[in-house]
Amino acid sequence: MAIKRSKFPGDKVRIKDIARVAKVSVGTVDRVIHNRGGVSLDNQQRIEKILSRMDFKPNKMAQLLAIKNDYKLAVLLPESTYGEYWLDVIKGIGRAEEEVVDFRVRVEILQFNQYDIASFSKAAQELQKLNPDGVLMAPFFKREVLKLTRVLEDRNIPFVFIDSNVDGINSLAYYGPRSYQSGYVAAKMMMSNLEKSSTILLVGNAVGSNQTAKREEGFLAYLEKYSLEADYKILRVDLHADDDSRNEAQLAELFRKNHNIRGIIMFNSRIHCVADFLEKHKLKNIRAIGYDLLDRNVRFLKNGVVECIIAQRPQLQGYYGLMALAKYLAFNETVTAPVCYMPIDILLKENIDDYKVYPFDVD
Repeated sequence: MAIKRSKFPGDKVRIKDIARVAKVSVGTVDRVIHNRGGVSLDNQQRIEKILSRMDFKPNKMAQLLAIKNDYKLAVLLPESTYGEYWLDVIKGIGRAEEEVVDFRVRVEILQFNQYDIASFSKAAQELQKLNPDGVLMAPFFKREVLKLTRVLEDRNIPFVFIDSNVDGINSLAYYGPRSYQSGYVAAKMMMSNLEKSSTILLVGNAVGSNQTAKREEGFLAYLEKYSLEADYKILRVDLHADDDSRNEAQLAELFRKNHNIRGIIMFNSRIHCVADFLEKHKLKNIRAIGYDLLDRNVRFLKNGVVECIIAQRPQLQGYYGLMALAKYLAFNETVTAPVCYMPIDILLKENIDDYKVYPFDVD
């Protein structure tokens, strides 16, 4: 198909216009123009064909203006270790960082304990001292996030949310799931053919996050919509991230007093903690549903202790979030879709092996 100049605004052809037509990133076009390699043959040939037809001549002054500054981006995320959810977010951020490094964009990651509000506040203070050009963050604790974003807005620092959104805050963009809907989906999975009069255990954290609260809200909304509260007994327990013995005692007491628990939903990434208890005590015929593809969660999914895991593509969240900030700062490129929802992926032991952990191709 011929590429007509009318595809571009006015007579000026920009790198981002070439990228839009070629359906690749701005960084990929730039690598072809400057012969830096690292681009697939198919994409390189397609870009070169468009460049030739458009008689594209790089504007040297525009290039100098585009890279005249160093751009410092701060990323505020929970701490993570191997096999955990937030490490996958960081991998996506790293993929984006590789693309924007030539535009003098640098990234600094600050981390906090996701079960400790004081830890978040301390990391937020460190971020303010950095005075970055842009911020990518997981908005865990609403009150503290409001304090931080007020400071960022006063300093005209753009920020992007991932993982969960916060109503009433004017972020540059959001990349993540519909937390409320993911809780609603979890309820639909839970209630499918669940015997009436069963007990359902809702598991939260002693220190909850904005996202887990939205998930629980969505779960309960499903029960209310279909008038299921009267047919099932609903229990709730909050576990402690750093106290396994206390959690063990709490769960043991709950199961001692309630012999008809047939469903368990945990609204964060730690369904493996409950699954470990179920396996240890040989408790079966319980529908356990959790979130996120932690290695420990997947192990319990495969051996049947956990029935379903709901995933939300953390790599894509990190990648798109950082790219939105970098393009906004380096190229003054506005975000065309400020709210970009990730798919709500429902994973079972029957389909987990075919699930693509990194389902994107940036070239």
